[in-house]
Amino acid sequence: MGTRVEYSTMCLSVNNYREKIEEAARFVESQGYSFGIQLHNSINRELYDCLLPLSKDYSFSIHSPLFSEYFLNLASTDYSFTKSILDKCKEYLPQINTDILFFHGFFMTDNRIIQDMKNYRKAIRQGVGDRYCLNKSFIMDPAFFSTDTFLKYKETFKTNFSRLKENYKNELFLIALENDFVGIGSGLQRPQEIHELIDNLWFDLGHFWTSSILHKFDFQEEAMRLIESKNIAGVHLNHNLIKRGSAPELIADSHEHFYRPSEMNLRPLVRKLFEKNTGIITLEIVDGDIDDLKQLFNWIR
Repeated sequence: MGTRVEYSTMCLSVNNYREKIEEAARFVESQGYSFGIQLHNSINRELYDCLLPLSKDYSFSIHSPLFSEYFLNLASTDYSFTKSILDKCKEYLPQINTDILFFHGFFMTDNRIIQDMKNYRKAIRQGVGDRYCLNKSFIMDPAFFSTDTFLKYKETFKTNFSRLKENYKNELFLIALENDFVGIGSGLQRPQEIHELIDNLWFDLGHFWTSSILHKFDFQEEAMRLIESKNIAGVHLNHNLIKRGSAPELIADSHEHFYRPSEMNLRPLVRKLFEKNTGIITLEIVDGDIDDLKQLFNWIR
């Protein structure tokens, strides 16, 4: 299977989805690749209902969980609750003919975290609390990864993830996990946990850039190591505008256009991803557009 290039629904609205999809599909196909659409977990029902009929004409993927009251958390001791959400998530897969179930799945709390994407930081802080905050910010204190508390959540995650894989071993879909943004309580943000705990990686390079700033590692070197060594189920691409040397408390998940200046230097990583025939490359860009696609293909020429 060749690489498919997708727009996340973050790129679309009910007012422009048809025109943007048709324009993107023509361009991507003219470059010799297939085009698709990814349903982000922030999608609203109105846009979902508009897009669903298009699944007959375009390939789709899903960033789970869709329309869930709560986030997924395999680090919680309440495995049955998390499994009940995942059982609902998997029901969407055949509706749009996709075979990848991927999600964020490691929060350091036993509390149920409300999935309020419009008030994301507030919802996470309410569910996780302030104990992990770096100088009272939303950003994770990296020192917490050296604590017994983190190790406890890590062991719970490992146990529950193994249970999930056993429960779903006869299913016809791939289970993948996305690496986390460096927000409070997120357990899959550093390279070492990604290597150790994730079998099939949905690789978000914007998140990984923020991790390189907080945890002080070489972004290009570690990203290339993951690309070369892990099974990459798919990729999220966008430009993050935070610069090296910025105060870590100011880190944000930019989801910006490729034509906005960034220090990330995505070109060599994008070229490697295409060389490896990575299955899905998704532009997870707020209002992403045709100029982002043109820049993407300029990088691989």
